Amino acid sequence: MARQSITIKQRRALRRWAHRQHPKPSQKACIQWFQETYGHKVSQSTISESLSITFARLDTEAGAGAIPASTLRIRSGFWPELEEVLWHWQLRIEARGAFTTGEILREKAREVWRQLPHYSNKPEPEFSTRWLEKFKKRHGIQARFQHGEAGSTPDVEEAMEKLRLITLQYKEEDIYNMVETGLFWRMRPSRGLLSQSMPGNRKEKARISVILCTNAIGEDRIQLWFIGKAKKPRALRGVDILGIGGVWKHNSKAWNTTIVMVEWLQAFYCHIGSSRKVLLTIDNFSAHIMGIELHPPPLNIQIEWLPPNSTSCTQPLDQGIIQNFKVYYRRQQLLLMLSHYEKDEDPYLIITIRHAIRWALRAWNTDIKNQTIRNCFLKSTLISTTKPILSLPISNDINALFQDVIQAGKIRDAMSLISFLNPIEEVEEKEDTTIE
Repeated sequence: MARQSITIKQRRALRRWAHRQHPKPSQKACIQWFQETYGHKVSQSTISESLSITFARLDTEAGAGAIPASTLRIRSGFWPELEEVLWHWQLRIEARGAFTTGEILREKAREVWRQLPHYSNKPEPEFSTRWLEKFKKRHGIQARFQHGEAGSTPDVEEAMEKLRLITLQYKEEDIYNMVETGLFWRMRPSRGLLSQSMPGNRKEKARISVILCTNAIGEDRIQLWFIGKAKKPRALRGVDILGIGGVWKHNSKAWNTTIVMVEWLQAFYCHIGSSRKVLLTIDNFSAHIMGIELHPPPLNIQIEWLPPNSTSCTQPLDQGIIQNFKVYYRRQQLLLMLSHYEKDEDPYLIITIRHAIRWALRAWNTDIKNQTIRNCFLKSTLISTTKPILSLPISNDINALFQDVIQAGKIRDAMSLISFLNPIEEVEEKEDTTIE
């Protein structure tokens, strides 16, 4: 019988079926399911490849939608680890409604190369235009990519130039940036995300949002705001969150809504007081806009919008501060997981939102360095500089710790470290105008 190929649509269906089975099905069972479903047999190597990290992008709507369903294969390129990171970064940018350009993607590739321990002893590639075109083709992003590149960059640069003229009127310690990010606070380092108590549902449900805000030198970090779905989670009963440096809010989506934004602005205005003159920069998310309309700033506080659809390169907190925050958060999570795995205990019977709050507060208040924050403000070009900006490497420390947890927990379907630190599903599309 002639060999029959497997399409992307079929690979995705296979992954969805396999991830929903518990316990994890054998490759023989996967071969049998595929034959019963599609009427022809595939090899064990095809099953293994389909369930590998190479096709992990098919697990998200954004990732699958970027590749035609009839496509037979995705080439991995010369640097598969780098391309996986770059692809997930591209998906996160698109999920925010932002865009990238050719030069932005090539610069991000250089940055990722310097961050990954796997490439630490290898010469840095040129990331030529030819490589870029092949990368776009491999991941099915050419049309969308070119659309974003067509005429937006000059507009963004012009807007940033106007914003830089405003920042020149302020000291660095008086320039602030605010952003929110999703956080799967008890995320497992496995691709399946399957829970015995929730058969047929692979999606991680334990998610909160975190509002971060700091000045450009990192010395005034506004207390973290946590947004969950429960008014008072059981694990937080009796805990004085304000007393340990945080604020807890809740709504049905666990996201920053207009009402939360109004309350946050009120707290920010109070924190600044009336004697300081400061600048707050934020993106034009609908809840931000409506919140400011309902609660405009006092005369000593100026609020300016970052250029629309450009936060991938102009939002200071997006230039590495959020990444640092999540690296330090996951490091504490991994340490707890390792200690329990070494005792043959399941850490996920132990981890609660109380752990998450404390880990986040430590990451924000203690672990992130002031110089890291300042470097990210400089990298965003919000603040002018003539000095070279260093990229933020992912330390070998957390890479080694991640591998220790994978081994101690006997996790067979482990995701990559990058996916664990920055899962695409944590990004929310900023289009909700709910007043809640």
